[in-house]
Amino acid sequence: MKKHIAILLFILGTQLFAQENNEHLTATIIGSGSPKYNTERSGPSVLISYKNTQILVDMGNGTQANLDKNNTKVRNLDALLFTHHHLDHNEEFAPIFIQTLLGGQQTIIAGPKQTTAIVDNILAIYKEDIAYRLSKSGRTLKDVKTNYTAKNLTGSNTFKIGDIRISYTPVNHTIATLAYRFDVGNESIVISGDLTYSESLPILAKNADYLIIDSGGAIQLGSNRNSNKGKRNKSGNKTKQKAHVNLSESSQMAKEANVKNLVLTHFVATNIDEVATSSEINKNYTGTIIYAEDLMSLPLKQNIATNQKSNYNYPIVDTGITDSYSDTDKISTPSVNEPFYGQDANYNGNLPSYINNNNGTITDNVTGLIWQQDMGVKMTLDEAIKKAKNSNLGGFNDWRVPTIKELYSLIQFTGKVKGAKAIEMFIDTNYFNQPLGDTEKGEREIDAQTWSSTAYVGRTMRNDETIFGVNFVDGRIKGYPKYNPRTSAENKMYFRLVRGNTEYGKNNFIDNKDGTVSDYATGLMWQKADDGVGRNWEEALTYAENLQLEKNTDWRLPNAKELQSIVDYSRSPQTTNSPAINAIFETTKIKDPAGNANQYPFFWTSTTHLDGQNPYASAVYFAFGEAQGQMRGKLMDVHGAGAQRSDPKNGNKQEYPKYFGPQGDVRYVYNYVRCVRNINPTENTNTVEKTVIKLKNKDQNKPKQNRQKRQNTAPDFKELLAKMDQNNDGKISKNEVKGRLKDNFDKRDRNKDGYITEDELTRRNH
Repeated sequence: MKKHIAILLFILGTQLFAQENNEHLTATIIGSGSPKYNTERSGPSVLISYKNTQILVDMGNGTQANLDKNNTKVRNLDALLFTHHHLDHNEEFAPIFIQTLLGGQQTIIAGPKQTTAIVDNILAIYKEDIAYRLSKSGRTLKDVKTNYTAKNLTGSNTFKIGDIRISYTPVNHTIATLAYRFDVGNESIVISGDLTYSESLPILAKNADYLIIDSGGAIQLGSNRNSNKGKRNKSGNKTKQKAHVNLSESSQMAKEANVKNLVLTHFVATNIDEVATSSEINKNYTGTIIYAEDLMSLPLKQNIATNQKSNYNYPIVDTGITDSYSDTDKISTPSVNEPFYGQDANYNGNLPSYINNNNGTITDNVTGLIWQQDMGVKMTLDEAIKKAKNSNLGGFNDWRVPTIKELYSLIQFTGKVKGAKAIEMFIDTNYFNQPLGDTEKGEREIDAQTWSSTAYVGRTMRNDETIFGVNFVDGRIKGYPKYNPRTSAENKMYFRLVRGNTEYGKNNFIDNKDGTVSDYATGLMWQKADDGVGRNWEEALTYAENLQLEKNTDWRLPNAKELQSIVDYSRSPQTTNSPAINAIFETTKIKDPAGNANQYPFFWTSTTHLDGQNPYASAVYFAFGEAQGQMRGKLMDVHGAGAQRSDPKNGNKQEYPKYFGPQGDVRYVYNYVRCVRNINPTENTNTVEKTVIKLKNKDQNKPKQNRQKRQNTAPDFKELLAKMDQNNDGKISKNEVKGRLKDNFDKRDRNKDGYITEDELTRRNH
């Protein structure tokens, strides 16, 4: 009886799991291989699923076998789509089409030109066979001809199958080829098919969750192949005609499209050097890289981390900005060497990703932090600390008041404000409840600040004890007085409790002794010293894009959240006689507007701050020195070192500094620059472990890095001597050698003397 109950529970659990999966748009890699026969990689094919709708894109060799392994019945497919009509992409179309025909379900067949001709030819060639099989159920070919609709797709257009919206566009290849985009709600998957660089693909794939793309240029494990061969030049022109993209082109298109995940498939080789391949891709694209395997399902399970999250304790969540701006207007996304190139929208980061746990908590998939969804009422800092200590929210008792760095991880610069009037929140309100100030009590809408646990080590205003907070209504960090200066009562603010990843916000700086500093907590490399020059925003972007420092040319102006990651809130001019940044960095001193010499400049970010009469005219900066303002004619620290504000992007240099707003914020406009770049996976691999996503059907629970290391490391010579050197002469002869080394003996024996020495064994071909 117990056995029967267990089986029943297993079946019910499987059904519930399947139903849960069907609630999301998914892509299953049915085949990740190429025309070359490969026992571990079937020919190209992807299954798109949502609820009860199933669409098969391309049908290479092995598709039917893998559909069976995936428990997908061919007769239940709703559509068969082609990217193009090369044999490796439609090799198994005929049997699959005939099975759908016999199954009786309505099936859509669509693709580029020749699609209808292929269908007609199959019906003509297999007419007698189909008729024979239909006769077994008393049907004729005439009875089932209405079961399918075949169509040649031309141009760019959109149609729907079930609840899935499908868009398509031509891409460049040796024959007519289409890329497809599949959308359900806010979920999206794009399949490129085979292609060379195509301007149409980034348009189709804009902001998609997954771009499944031709893996042209992927570096085979053990190969010394140059993956940049034939790469695009800066003008975007291809240097020679070819059939497939290289890594430079695929990563550039992913970057232009701002996709969250780049999925490489259509591999010629079984084993890919993921570290080397990712290093090439990261020169353009800094999002998540996924290496497809047969029967891999996307989205990946939540416990599988992104490539950056798996490496670093302090991953920076992207600002969310996808639009581009000049210093006055919203503009189309600029390209390299165009004005305003290098701003926030030109670079991808770890795109925000959350899970509503349906218990009053929200999980941040990038940072690993778990947040209180609803903050409740305003309270004092001491009350918030007590609340966290006693909270059992979601069944957990380890809640805390977040640090300013933890709290700032939630900010999104897609928000918009106009003075004291809220327009769009600077936090994702699909997941987090964000109140406004109570205007009936005389508050402004922006008076809904969220406090952190981070106290300012200096004092603001007139010697006020100060706590840093984030205003998710107006998109700023500032210090707020802990006590009301008039009544001395403790001020009350909102608090959003947090738990998990206690390492978040802790830097791990290494001085590279070459003018750069690496942070192995965030995966970012920084310019150690600013160059002592103030610039407007456009000039700052240009300077960063053109910087060459220690052979690296991929420097950029950091976005707001990247720059905030290097603020050191334990330091200030008042208390440490230094800027609010680790002493490993060098920062130019300046005179403030009152002529005081012990001050430090504001530093630009690449992030536009949508505020004011012209919302496109200002950009975010950080004050590493005092965030000064002039009140009642007196210059003072009004916000605290480490505050985040915004300045006009441009202005007449002779007219600044000026003062602005209720606290008389100092505006310099010509701010300083500290550039940043990503640490590539191949840099300093002895210092920090780096991995990329790759799901394995075998050894899935073993660390990927260890598997990679085993594949790339030569055998230990002493161990082999102990096992094989029968005459103890310190060498291994061909008669003594065993196993795989015997097959490779002639390659290892470089001097052809009939023996393998330690030098010959351990030296690798490059």
